[in-house]
Amino acid sequence: MTRRGPVKRWTKEEDSLLRLLYANKTNKELCLLLPGRTKTAITLRAAQFGLVKTDAHRSETHRRILLARLEANGGQIGQDPRPIGATHRKGRYTLIKVAQPDVWKPLHTYTWEQANGPVPEGMVVAAKDGDVQNTDLANLCLRTRAEHQLRNNHHYKGLPEEIVDILHLQNELKKEIKRKTRNEK
Repeated sequence: MTRRGPVKRWTKEEDSLLRLLYANKTNKELCLLLPGRTKTAITLRAAQFGLVKTDAHRSETHRRILLARLEANGGQIGQDPRPIGATHRKGRYTLIKVAQPDVWKPLHTYTWEQANGPVPEGMVVAAKDGDVQNTDLANLCLRTRAEHQLRNNHHYKGLPEEIVDILHLQNELKKEIKRKTRNEK
C-alpha cells in the first residue's frame, strides 16, 4: 500500500492567483505558475471556489486539440459529408438524406410525401405488408397512431389484413356500447 505524503495547504497568494488566472489559462499552464500543484489539485480547488473556464477559452482549447488531431491525421477531418439523396440502414429502416446538414427521413415516409404531400399531424406512413423496406406506393398507407399501434399489437401480428379490420371494428363497437351504457346509468 502506498503512503500519501504530507498535505500541502493552499496559501492566500496561491488562491488569489488561481482566482485571477483560472478562467483563461489551461491547467497545464497553471501547474507551471503554481509549483508543487497537480492538475487535479488545481481543478478541485477551483471547483471549491466555484470557478469555471470561460466559453472563449474552452472553444480555443477545443480548436487547438482539433488542429493537433488534423495534423496527426495528415490534415483529414473525418468522413466527407454524405450528399443529399444518400441512403443508409438504421435498424429495420432505410433512411434518406433530405437536406444539409444531416437531415434524414425514413425512405418509406419520403416516398409517400413525394407522391401525396406531407404526412398530417397524428398520422404515420405504414407498410401494408409490414415490410418498410418495400417502398412501393401500393404497399404504403396512411394510418392514425392508434390504428398503427393496434395493427402492430402482438396478438394480431400474424393475422391477415381483413381479419385485423374486423377485430378493429369489433373493438370500436364494444367501446361505443360501453359509452352508451355508462351514459344511461
